[in-house]
Amino acid sequence: MNTRRSGAALLITGLVLATAAGCASGAGETGPDSSATPTEKQTLAPTASSSPSADPQDPTTWIISDAGVGPIEIGAQLDETLTQLPDTWTNDENCSWTAWWNSEDSSYGVFFVRGTESDDAPLREISVYTAAEEPVAVPSPVTEAGLGIGATKEEVVAAYPGAEEGEAPIGGGTWLKLPGEGQAHVFFEFREGATGASDVVVTVGEQPSYEVCG
Repeated sequence: MNTRRSGAALLITGLVLATAAGCASGAGETGPDSSATPTEKQTLAPTASSSPSADPQDPTTWIISDAGVGPIEIGAQLDETLTQLPDTWTNDENCSWTAWWNSEDSSYGVFFVRGTESDDAPLREISVYTAAEEPVAVPSPVTEAGLGIGATKEEVVAAYPGAEEGEAPIGGGTWLKLPGEGQAHVFFEFREGATGASDVVVTVGEQPSYEVCG
């Protein structure tokens, strides 16, 4: 799936192969391939849809918010969420707590993760990511301000003045956490040395997971 977190940049082709293997990489290393495997027990209530008019077939219509990404909502059930998405999404026994998808041109991907404490644990993290060495904006899910992967720190701070900056625990990357009152927050992740965001993550965690399928 997609990695997490901010470490070495993965090649787009590697991302596609990872998907086939049951793991794709994303946030600087983001995705199910990265291992953010939550173990703490928590109960998350599904929130209002982040984009009621989003077309499940077209992620470029999806809005990223602290409620989720398009039709994928924090606090929802993984199996139920998959029934709303096209069969181009992958969920297999290699990383049964995750599901992921890659665009046809491999310019970006999306994955989501439930808690691992039980099979019916709620979704706790969603990531829109790219494995491009130098992330740039491409048609993909964005926030209400029109920002997504490829956005610069300056653009994020200008649109969200209350954004807080932090450092990834591994890999030398950084992130910007958007302000919000919900149980989850939106994070823009930046790999070390990269100008544009490699991942935009919605998570109930204190920061994006480093790995979700390790």
